[in-house]
Amino acid sequence: MATSIELKAKRNLINPNFEGYKLSLDKLPIYSTQVDNGTYSVTLTDEQFSYHHAKLFGIYNHLVKDPWNTNTVYLIDNDWNIRRAVGHDMSVDCGPIVYTIPDASNQQLVPGRCNARLHFLSADLAVVCDGSGQVFVVSTGNRQENGTVTWKCLISRTLPEEKTPCLLIDAVEFSKDENHKIECLLVHVIESTPEQKDKYRSQYLTVLEWITFTSVDRKSWTLDRTRQLLSRKPFSYACLSREGEAITIAGEADYVFTQDSEVPVVSDEEKEEENSGPRPPDYTWHQTPEDLSVQFTVAEGVTKGDIYLTMSYNRIDFGLKNKSALLKGNLCGEIDTESCTWTIEGRRVDLYLSKKTEGNWPLVVEGDTRGEMLAEPSEVTAIHERLASLTSEGWNPDPDKCEKPYNTQQLEECDMYPDDESVLLHIDGNSHKVSHKIGLGSHQWLFNVEMGENSAPGICLRHDVDGLLWKQEENEESRWSHIATFNAFGYVQASKQQRKFSMSPPDYSYAAICDGSRHMYLYRQSIPVTTPLRNRKTGQQVNAVAKQQVISLDTTDDILGLQTMNDRLFVLTRDKLFMIKVG
Repeated sequence: MATSIELKAKRNLINPNFEGYKLSLDKLPIYSTQVDNGTYSVTLTDEQFSYHHAKLFGIYNHLVKDPWNTNTVYLIDNDWNIRRAVGHDMSVDCGPIVYTIPDASNQQLVPGRCNARLHFLSADLAVVCDGSGQVFVVSTGNRQENGTVTWKCLISRTLPEEKTPCLLIDAVEFSKDENHKIECLLVHVIESTPEQKDKYRSQYLTVLEWITFTSVDRKSWTLDRTRQLLSRKPFSYACLSREGEAITIAGEADYVFTQDSEVPVVSDEEKEEENSGPRPPDYTWHQTPEDLSVQFTVAEGVTKGDIYLTMSYNRIDFGLKNKSALLKGNLCGEIDTESCTWTIEGRRVDLYLSKKTEGNWPLVVEGDTRGEMLAEPSEVTAIHERLASLTSEGWNPDPDKCEKPYNTQQLEECDMYPDDESVLLHIDGNSHKVSHKIGLGSHQWLFNVEMGENSAPGICLRHDVDGLLWKQEENEESRWSHIATFNAFGYVQASKQQRKFSMSPPDYSYAAICDGSRHMYLYRQSIPVTTPLRNRKTGQQVNAVAKQQVISLDTTDDILGLQTMNDRLFVLTRDKLFMIKVG
């Protein structure tokens, strides 16, 4: 059973007297450069209409930050060239091509493909996914010493085997038992089979592919293991543990393992059978030397006309019309057919058999062990209360029954609660079990934050009107610590209906929101003021002020990427890269 964990906010990081952001008219320096050959971007097709697809494409950021190099970002152009861009003090340079993803002319024709993605593992290794089903482990050389060196592919694999288009979400490198390992996490969307539709109640499913590469010398890599998880709802946050032992997922539904090339996956049905204990009997019966009584529990709605009975002195066929028999076969003794009868009351059916010869029977029907003989008739009621929950054809066949205390049509939109509870799951990669679970409840997901070299991303959740930033503990990744607060940011983000990205720099000094095109909004956290200020209403002296700044870019193109640093941020459109100095 999963351990339940609570998110405990630190009071010293929350400002209950926050009075809002003051609009600042200070102009920020903006520099731009042309992106040669444009930015590669995939849009949704007519077949990709579900919420799963929209979420998958919506989380994609076309700009990639290099955690090992300050003020450096990467992008992929229309020819699948990976380009390095550097921000200088008074300019931005979208420079040389460092790597070209292979077979662009063919792979870009794959239907339903995702965007190509780059993820840095260390100061000299990276993973590239072309979005069409191919994954590459790439040696970048030491990017700190020579960031313009041409990268070299160490291994390429088509995953999954059926070449399903995937988007790279996370990757991590670590050493274990004198071997080097790379864990990669990819995501794609599939259409449910008829069996999956019945089980998950969703036309589409989000599938996570977890793959492992192993090497001895970090030069020659082999594919070592593949795992797969799926869910009926997309996720907002997903990352691998830094030691590759577990996966953390935040979403509105559970994720379950469906495949593992090393450890057999036990399905939910098999687990249920293992934990359910002894199976309840299909019917109960008790006897006297003269007669015998059999009790059945049937589904709600069954009437007298649905029941049939055929019998002879030593054989019986009793059941529901057009369905399986309740009791059928040779009796363990002879009966007087004229004295036999049956009754139905609610969901309980009683069959009465009169014996021709006095004595006790070992069973009702020869070879039929589905029933349980009770010594006392008083035990019958308790047994059939247990059976009642197993005979309904639906979880709740009549949810609008008169016992309901309200009318669903009277509910307003704001009264509706999500079908599933938002949760943050920590799932072990070997046992396939949820080890820790955090119920997020009303703590709405706002955005994710890159935490630097070899660190799992942080997650910003709404608490009341604030945005609270949570980070996984280094030594215990199932635990989360409150490390920063973005005052009133939950309220602010809710008002931005055209929002494309939300992000924060490593020092959490501000939060940035960009629209789908042109506009950026910066929310600087409270900073000390150098001149005396007083609140007009209370007269109290103000020592710090939080500022809002609005930035308009000289373009009407859609914004495709955003990356934030402590003193600057980068914004990418299809043909231009902007750098905005904020420090």
